[in-house]
Amino acid sequence: MENIIDLLTTLGKKIDPIMIKYLKKGAYSDFVQATLYQIKSGGKRVRSALTLLSCQALQGETSKALFPASVIELIHNYSLIMDDIIDRGEIRRGIPTTRTKFGDDIALLVGMFYREVIEDIIRRCYKPEIIQDIAIKIIKETIEGERLDILFEQEGRYGNYIEKNRFRNISNESYMKLIGKKTATMMSCACKAGAVVADTTSDMEKALTDYGWYLGLTFQITDDILDIFGEKTGKQRGKDIIEHKLGNAVIMIAFREMEEASKKKLLDILRMPQVSDDSVKKAIKLIEKTEAKENSYKFAERYAEKSKKMLMILPDTTTREQLQFLADFIVKRLY
Repeated sequence: MENIIDLLTTLGKKIDPIMIKYLKKGAYSDFVQATLYQIKSGGKRVRSALTLLSCQALQGETSKALFPASVIELIHNYSLIMDDIIDRGEIRRGIPTTRTKFGDDIALLVGMFYREVIEDIIRRCYKPEIIQDIAIKIIKETIEGERLDILFEQEGRYGNYIEKNRFRNISNESYMKLIGKKTATMMSCACKAGAVVADTTSDMEKALTDYGWYLGLTFQITDDILDIFGEKTGKQRGKDIIEHKLGNAVIMIAFREMEEASKKKLLDILRMPQVSDDSVKKAIKLIEKTEAKENSYKFAERYAEKSKKMLMILPDTTTREQLQFLADFIVKRLY
């Protein structure tokens, strides 16, 4: 597992100079620290690595994938900055978020700056029109995922629109729609971008696009598990409970297994105006009485297996093996 982390780190280092260069470009000297803070805060660079590995798996020129990979990584980090503003997030990757460090106003301006930097880098990509279409799709779908995520919150946000459209229960169908928009589209498009710049066939491009889709579903389901049970994530345990979120795989599966009395207790916690640390512990204890953790991992593993099957059409190379191993790593990761 450490080898895949080393691989992601190595690939990440290839795009960091591009991101830093363009984030500095046009930024006033006293704004540079803020623009660079998010990408220097860490992260596994999974999405950008997918673009590079997808190109490499098709024996394309990896150099052509560096700029698209930078675009993907910046879109991801842009979405995190905005997500932390919306959710009032204080800690990410074990350190203060951009909004905590610089304030909401500056964080919003950093996000706006990222959006323009993304466009600037797209113009320098191989096949820029296609990469731009991919970027637009990711951003629009991610926004829709964020909208759904907000509407699955049981308390804490007000206004006519939210009150009218808020979800009061969650089904498998609505959960899959949420995580498809929120996470899977970006990973799917990251793989597609790598395939596009590799000048591959439509069959190969589709195989990698589908691989990324199933991998994204796997990633988000595992992320949901780590939110409730993780100890090494760099985020506060039970953050989804604190933020009143119903759109979590573990919570959804726990509801299926709970008796009505326990389900009501958990819903009551999610619908508290403010969820205390003690209430988080009570919610987790309720969940631990079910088999939601084990069944959530089985849920993730099913999609990991589907993702790996999509790769069988690709040339039998070390890179294909790395993509397969990445799917296993995402399920087994501890952070």
